[in-house]
Amino acid sequence: MAIDVVIGGQRGDEGKGNFCAWLGLRGGINKEGFREDYSIAVRSASPQAGHSIYINDKRFGIAHLPCAVVNKNLRLLLGGASSISPKKIFYGGKELRPHTGEVIELEPEIPSFDLTPERLGIDYRAKLVLDEHGEKEKHDERLMKLGSIGSGVNMAKIDLIYKEAKFIKEDSELSRFSADTVKEMNLALSQGKHILFETDHGIELCQHFGGYFPYNTARTINTSAYLGEVGLPPQSVRDVYLVIKPYITAVAKDAPFKERITDKETLDELLEVGGESGSISGRIRKVGKFDEEGFEHSIMLSGATKICISHLDLSEHAWNTMGFSGEGEFFKKVRELSNKTFQKPKVALLCYGKCVNNVIDVDY
Repeated sequence: MAIDVVIGGQRGDEGKGNFCAWLGLRGGINKEGFREDYSIAVRSASPQAGHSIYINDKRFGIAHLPCAVVNKNLRLLLGGASSISPKKIFYGGKELRPHTGEVIELEPEIPSFDLTPERLGIDYRAKLVLDEHGEKEKHDERLMKLGSIGSGVNMAKIDLIYKEAKFIKEDSELSRFSADTVKEMNLALSQGKHILFETDHGIELCQHFGGYFPYNTARTINTSAYLGEVGLPPQSVRDVYLVIKPYITAVAKDAPFKERITDKETLDELLEVGGESGSISGRIRKVGKFDEEGFEHSIMLSGATKICISHLDLSEHAWNTMGFSGEGEFFKKVRELSNKTFQKPKVALLCYGKCVNNVIDVDY
């Protein structure tokens, strides 16, 4: 029995979705070095953070489901701390982004994958994010000034604080998917089965331990906290996959950077090749150089055992702008920083493009 956790090591947008899809299709590594399948993929979800996968060359922003949904043999679960938007998970549709005036097309998640209650279970303790929450948030000047996308998650959390939260049983369509996910996952572990846990956001956006307050999320982001959100026992964790890329991005309008990149040629390349616009926010991301201190910090908070590096399909010009002669020098720096930590994680997966088949399995 084992739990493998995938967590973002920067400020979100690291490419977690691609690695989660890859692991969901191929499985995790056991002590003997062989891959073995998962039986469950779980996520503690909210419509505030999206992961991207590509299906038939189309970018698919997923707000709720684990990206391992691409493996039709997996049971999919959304944990008890999840915030669920019935509108987004069922119907998708067009949505106006207040900061940029962009209209984002959201895919209907459950219908797109033909999910039934036999395939998808949502913990009966999961909360609803309603249209009224989104409208309230979009009119809250304090939240919008800090970069909220107006998803309504913050207002739904305020309802939770005031003990006025609404649960999935109160939605006639979602109630069909109601499950006791804690009981189900612990039963699976007792039967020797394996679980893939996909988390949201990135550690540097943590409300307590992130480095950019107040430009963070109202959530504690580390492996321990996420396990608590879905009710998984920590002693069953096998590997923690920490996902990074050779640079850092953020979508908040005034989000600070230690070393911001402004070179237009590099920014144009990252937008075209790296897809650097938010899958849920739709906003063009601001870019900064790789944060060495932040990377070490994320290893410590995550307990990472393995490193996944995305967005490696970069030109020589882009590498130079970021302060590296190429990927070789970047890998050397990652190994050097990893070896300075107690955990000493190894690089395990690399990605040279947008799709699952651009991921390769390595061992540095």
